[in-house]
Amino acid sequence: MVREVRKEETMKFIKKAEEFYNSALENYQKGRYNASIFDSSQAIILANDAFCIFNLGKRPSKDHREAIELHVRASFGKESKKEIISEALEKRSEFGYTERGGSEKEANLLLIRAKRFIDWVREKAKL
Repeated sequence: MVREVRKEETMKFIKKAEEFYNSALENYQKGRYNASIFDSSQAIILANDAFCIFNLGKRPSKDHREAIELHVRASFGKESKKEIISEALEKRSEFGYTERGGSEKEANLLLIRAKRFIDWVREKAKL
């Protein structure tokens, strides 16, 4: 269920996203690819929360479909990054909660996407 959040909280979510991104980068550098993928995914999810809060004053619950739907609504028919949100949610579940192990290539790709997505949200929210 969508939750109302004051727009002033946007920066807190961006800071958290950056903290998880930095953890993902450190885990990647140390060869901990599963942790890197999980942290990159979490960084994207938190940056999406910031995007939705900034534009709508709302953030999604833990429901994956809701996170994507709210992102699209927060885009107001303009540029959307819903495929990034969808991928992050899938990867978080896949590498965080199953036996599947992540590769260096997969970790690197999601790390790059997380950084770009955080930067995109900062630009859109003028942060």
